[in-house]
Amino acid sequence: MIHVFTLALCLAGFGLLLMAMGRHQQDWLRRKLPAATTRKMRRGGFALLALAFFACGSGLGWAYGTLAWCGWLTVSALAAVTANTNRERIQRLKAKP
Repeated sequence: MIHVFTLALCLAGFGLLLMAMGRHQQDWLRRKLPAATTRKMRRGGFALLALAFFACGSGLGWAYGTLAWCGWLTVSALAAVTANTNRERIQRLKAKP
Protein backbone atom coordinates (compact mmCIF):
# COMPACT_ATOMS: atom_id res chain seq x y z
CA MET A 1 0.00 0.00 0.00
CA ILE A 2 2.94 2.32 0.62
CA HIS A 3 3.84 2.03 -3.07
CA VAL A 4 0.42 3.30 -4.18
CA PHE A 5 0.63 6.18 -1.70
CA THR A 6 4.14 7.08 -2.85
CA LEU A 7 3.13 6.94 -6.50
CA ALA A 8 0.13 9.20 -5.87
CA LEU A 9 2.27 11.74 -4.00
CA CYS A 10 4.94 11.73 -6.71
CA LEU A 11 2.39 12.13 -9.51
CA ALA A 12 0.73 15.02 -7.71
CA GLY A 13 4.10 16.60 -6.99
CA PHE A 14 5.26 16.42 -10.59
CA GLY A 15 1.86 17.64 -11.74
CA LEU A 16 2.23 20.73 -9.58
CA LEU A 17 5.78 21.29 -10.75
CA LEU A 18 4.66 20.97 -14.37
CA MET A 19 1.87 23.49 -13.88
CA ALA A 20 4.20 25.87 -12.04
CA MET A 21 5.99 26.60 -15.32
CA GLY A 22 4.63 29.52 -17.33
CA ARG A 23 4.87 27.79 -20.68
CA HIS A 24 2.87 24.79 -19.48
CA GLN A 25 0.29 27.02 -17.83
CA GLN A 26 -0.23 28.68 -21.19
CA ASP A 27 -0.49 25.32 -22.94
CA TRP A 28 -2.87 23.66 -20.48
CA LEU A 29 -4.87 26.56 -19.05
CA ARG A 30 -4.56 29.06 -21.94
CA ARG A 31 -3.38 31.69 -19.45
CA LYS A 32 -0.54 32.37 -17.06
CA LEU A 33 -1.20 32.19 -13.36
CA PRO A 34 -0.10 34.94 -10.97
CA ALA A 35 3.45 34.72 -9.66
CA ALA A 36 2.28 34.05 -6.09
CA THR A 37 0.22 31.06 -7.25
CA THR A 38 3.13 29.76 -9.29
CA ARG A 39 5.44 29.95 -6.26
CA LYS A 40 2.88 28.12 -4.11
CA MET A 41 2.53 25.40 -6.72
CA ARG A 42 6.31 24.99 -6.95
CA ARG A 43 6.65 24.77 -3.16
CA GLY A 44 3.72 22.36 -2.99
CA GLY A 45 5.25 20.13 -5.65
CA PHE A 46 8.56 19.92 -3.83
CA ALA A 47 6.75 19.37 -0.52
CA LEU A 48 4.80 16.46 -1.99
CA LEU A 49 7.98 14.88 -3.33
CA ALA A 50 9.62 15.29 0.09
CA LEU A 51 6.56 13.81 1.78
CA ALA A 52 6.73 10.86 -0.61
CA PHE A 53 10.38 10.37 0.35
CA PHE A 54 9.53 10.41 4.04
CA ALA A 55 6.58 8.05 3.60
CA CYS A 56 8.57 5.61 1.51
CA GLY A 57 11.56 5.73 3.84
CA SER A 58 9.58 5.29 7.01
CA GLY A 59 7.32 2.61 5.53
CA LEU A 60 9.91 0.47 3.79
CA GLY A 61 13.07 1.29 5.70
CA TRP A 62 15.46 4.02 4.66
CA ALA A 63 17.71 1.86 2.47
CA TYR A 64 14.99 0.16 0.42
CA GLY A 65 12.64 3.15 0.73
CA THR A 66 15.12 5.50 -0.92
CA LEU A 67 15.55 3.10 -3.81
CA ALA A 68 11.79 2.64 -4.18
CA TRP A 69 11.27 6.42 -4.02
CA CYS A 70 13.77 6.92 -6.85
CA GLY A 71 11.89 4.34 -8.89
CA TRP A 72 8.53 5.99 -8.29
CA LEU A 73 10.05 9.37 -9.10
CA THR A 74 11.15 7.97 -12.45
CA VAL A 75 7.73 6.48 -13.20
CA SER A 76 5.95 9.69 -12.17
CA ALA A 77 8.26 11.92 -14.18
CA LEU A 78 7.73 9.71 -17.22
CA ALA A 79 3.96 9.94 -16.75
CA ALA A 80 4.11 13.74 -16.45
CA VAL A 81 6.28 14.08 -19.55
CA THR A 82 4.03 11.70 -21.49
CA ALA A 83 0.91 13.63 -20.48
CA ASN A 84 2.53 16.92 -21.45
CA THR A 85 3.69 15.50 -24.78
CA ASN A 86 0.18 14.26 -25.57
CA ARG A 87 -1.52 17.40 -24.26
CA GLU A 88 -3.41 18.17 -27.46
CA ARG A 89 -4.78 14.65 -27.71
CA ILE A 90 -5.87 14.73 -24.06
CA GLN A 91 -7.58 18.09 -24.52
CA ARG A 92 -9.42 16.85 -27.62
CA LEU A 93 -10.70 13.80 -25.71
CA LYS A 94 -11.78 16.03 -22.85
CA ALA A 95 -13.65 18.38 -25.20
CA LYS A 96 -15.71 15.62 -26.85
CA PRO A 97 -19.30 15.45 -25.54
